[in-house]
Amino acid sequence: MTKKSIILYNMRMGERIKELRKRLGLTLQELADKAGLYKSNISDIENEKRFKPNIRTLEKIAKALNCEIGDFFERSIEKEEEITKGLKELLKDERSLTLLKITNEEIEWMKSIRFRSDQSPTKETYIDMLYTYRKLEEKED
Repeated sequence: MTKKSIILYNMRMGERIKELRKRLGLTLQELADKAGLYKSNISDIENEKRFKPNIRTLEKIAKALNCEIGDFFERSIEKEEEITKGLKELLKDERSLTLLKITNEEIEWMKSIRFRSDQSPTKETYIDMLYTYRKLEEKED
């Protein structure tokens, strides 16, 4: 692996951590508090200013984000192409992600839903399905 590819790989990691944090509606300070780290450390990692966080730091961040370290690196083109236009719109809408506090589990659930080829679900379709999913989850508890 060349130095350039290592930097690109880690840049994606920082972007992914930031994306996961925002999906959970957490501020930098909230994530830092949950992970037991300094806000500046989290910011440096997200903004690619710190290219080599140690494994313990990544473990703390993963635990705080309720995910696995491997989730910081999953960003394949194939996976993105499988996502419908409506879900892509929802995942890019930071306001909706923050207000709805969509979890990684819910995102994976939405990704797993398959539609007929003549159906084109919108962002609003996914929001409606999310509300239904949450109501069903509440009844099971």
